[in-house]
Amino acid sequence: MQELIKYGRKMVDAGLVHSHFGNISKRVGDHMLISTTGSMLDELEGQIISVPIDPATPDELDVIASSEVNVHRTIYKHTSALAILHGHSKYAVVLSMLYGPYEQIVPEDSESIYLLHEIPVVSGGIGSEELAINAASALRDHKAVIARGHGTFARGATVDEAFVILSSVEHACEVKYLVDMAQNSNDSKSKLYRVK
Repeated sequence: MQELIKYGRKMVDAGLVHSHFGNISKRVGDHMLISTTGSMLDELEGQIISVPIDPATPDELDVIASSEVNVHRTIYKHTSALAILHGHSKYAVVLSMLYGPYEQIVPEDSESIYLLHEIPVVSGGIGSEELAINAASALRDHKAVIARGHGTFARGATVDEAFVILSSVEHACEVKYLVDMAQNSNDSKSKLYRVK
């Protein structure tokens, strides 16, 4: 649990989420440790619970688990993920709204291309079955996915790896956004210079 507490704080400190948004989980056998609904990620002491990954019926703790508990379950059931971090970082959310569902954001910078290759954008409401299915499907072949207008789900073999992926997605989206802005600015300038 201490590891999740540490990385919840790191997510907030890095600006990958505001304190009362987002969620974090770690697979432990056939259960997962997950932040509770409405918990502040920089104050997770006493706000992490254990729920089964594949319960026969809804678990009694589901009512206090993160509203994304079923998204985490589906990702764990259909991918090799052992940790999942979900953040609402601004550049990832903004770029996801400029892309349609099932499109890929292709990073501009070499480090992001190397680490992420591409970042799928998927549809689905908060905690919905649609989001769970779409995110899990995309995460079979990708390290992260952005739910359109919502936020990033990053998976890893460790919580640290998932954090690196989550922060890399935000970096890639920020660079791409700024490159696009600069290119648009240069296009406008060259039109101005031609007029003179």
